Amino acid sequence: MVALVFILVLLVVFAVIVGSVWLVAMSVRDHSARQAERQALRQQAVQELRVVDGRDGHLAYVERVYQRARTGAKAIIVWDATGNRQDAWFQDWPNIPVGTYLLLAGSTGYGPHNHNPHVYYVRPNEILTMI
Repeated sequence: MVALVFILVLLVVFAVIVGSVWLVAMSVRDHSARQAERQALRQQAVQELRVVDGRDGHLAYVERVYQRARTGAKAIIVWDATGNRQDAWFQDWPNIPVGTYLLLAGSTGYGPHNHNPHVYYVRPNEILTMI
């Protein structure tokens, strides 16, 4: 009798574990699908902006702002097309919002503040669109 109860308890524990793993897997899959859908919508919006306005820029995500000053902000941006992170200087824009997607037309140059030869410099007129 004790062995039968033990086996039933093991089966219930096994069923709970399998069910939990299945729910987590479904949640991850749904999250990935939503993320892919958002990515497709961003790309479509950027393509539409380029067609309508004739603007030629590159989409980047503002991941983190690590220094704000009256003359601008230093930030880490993530390029949407490649996923590469890059140090950036936003001239005359100290309050750049973290989490914003920007269509940018800046240029890369040397950053004397961190001796980085690949800082992306953005002047106010080089921010083509905020998404």
